[in-house]
Amino acid sequence: MIDNDDLLHRVDQHYLGPTGFTLPVRIRYASLGLGAAFMVTVFVVARGIVHVPLGFKSLVVMFVITVTLTARVTKFVNADRPVRSVIRAAWNDLNAPRPPKLGQTVVLRIPAISRAAGSARAITPIEGESSR
Repeated sequence: MIDNDDLLHRVDQHYLGPTGFTLPVRIRYASLGLGAAFMVTVFVVARGIVHVPLGFKSLVVMFVITVTLTARVTKFVNADRPVRSVIRAAWNDLNAPRPPKLGQTVVLRIPAISRAAGSARAITPIEGESSR
């Protein structure tokens, strides 16, 4: 019987807190880096684009948004599915072609086929067709 390597991936994946003080929750190491990146992104968007004033209340809201985003993304992240592939899958899903909505006009463009004058025969014979 071949054992799987699940136990190997569980070793040392969680940050339990500083020495002598264990946090009440376990935090995965992948979540720390991703959460820091999300916090910077949320802070830049809130301050630079939305113009949220800097204060305790706004920082708490930014922190809650960061924790929520990090928790939702890392729910799908594991050793077999890294963060990069999860983000790529989400991007592909957002940019996938969608079927038209009910009542929406569909425009179909057919490329023009240029043929020589007269009845031009194909240079390469079609399979099963006689060349005579």
